[in-house]
Amino acid sequence: MIKFQQVTKSFQTKDQTVDALKGIDLTVDKGDIFGVVGYSGAGKSTLIRLVNLLERPTTGQVLVDGQSLTLLKPKQLRAEQKKIGMIFQHFNLLNSKTVFENVAIPLVLSRTSKVEIKARVEELLEFVGLADKATNYPEQLSGGQKQRIGIARALATNPSILLCDEATSALDPQTTSAVLQLLKKINRQYNITILLITHEMSVIREICNKVAVMEGGLVVEQGSVLNVFASPQTEPAQNFVRTVIHDEIPQSVVSNAIKNNTHPIIWKINFVGNTSSQPLLSTISKKFDIHLSVLSANISEIQETPFGNLIIEVTGDSNEIKKALTHIRDEGFAVLEVNVNE
Repeated sequence: MIKFQQVTKSFQTKDQTVDALKGIDLTVDKGDIFGVVGYSGAGKSTLIRLVNLLERPTTGQVLVDGQSLTLLKPKQLRAEQKKIGMIFQHFNLLNSKTVFENVAIPLVLSRTSKVEIKARVEELLEFVGLADKATNYPEQLSGGQKQRIGIARALATNPSILLCDEATSALDPQTTSAVLQLLKKINRQYNITILLITHEMSVIREICNKVAVMEGGLVVEQGSVLNVFASPQTEPAQNFVRTVIHDEIPQSVVSNAIKNNTHPIIWKINFVGNTSSQPLLSTISKKFDIHLSVLSANISEIQETPFGNLIIEVTGDSNEIKKALTHIRDEGFAVLEVNVNE
């Protein structure tokens, strides 16, 4: 659907050349809700703007449905750009136009008949839950309502791809959740592929099925959301995951463990899917001559799959501890032995 092949993008300033993207390889499949996460300056905004040619790559190719838009003639390009909707961080609504008129803008520009415009705009306003706001002006709407209008406008030309440029960063948490659920509904009901960028890992967790982590113009890690959350391989990915999955032991607990045991043995056990409902601690405490103390625990849900971790301190005979560790791993649990220092 969308493929980045060794894409670079450089900007020339007065004093230097800035390399915003450095050899990006990335594939977004049809039907994906693909999230790109990174801090400010990572290159994610530049990346998304290459898809509809708001920016052109310096080198490499960006393919949409198998073709590079950079090779198209202007008329062909305009036709392809109609298939790509875009939602902006700050809504980009025209304050001088009503809600109805704002949603209708892409249709007016494509010279759609007034009858078709009326039918399509009314359909979209109903879909986003703002049919009663058609004659209002943007200044009369809340932030969440403005973004819903922005979404309706982006859907006006029946796109197959929807680009979301930090679409929820200006919204409060409750409104963010509502907008994300609307995007998920769009993906499922209209089978629209969504590529979104964000600096919030909670957004990725809530609606995305795949994620790429960017830093310094590079994609440092990518994969399914579940795999990246369960086992982040790079420091940037680990830092982002920790913003929503808190798996660090409180320092007071660590200090207490060290105080009571010179060399405490601490395990972090990850739970994914069906393993989250298994009575693990009860089983191993009965099967092996060891004692377990829970230091920290949490469970969440990612892509409708339970996911979490359990941090425990283990005491007892060293051979029994080794047997218990082997047993846990044989049962399919991921176990990390945590080193703690005072």
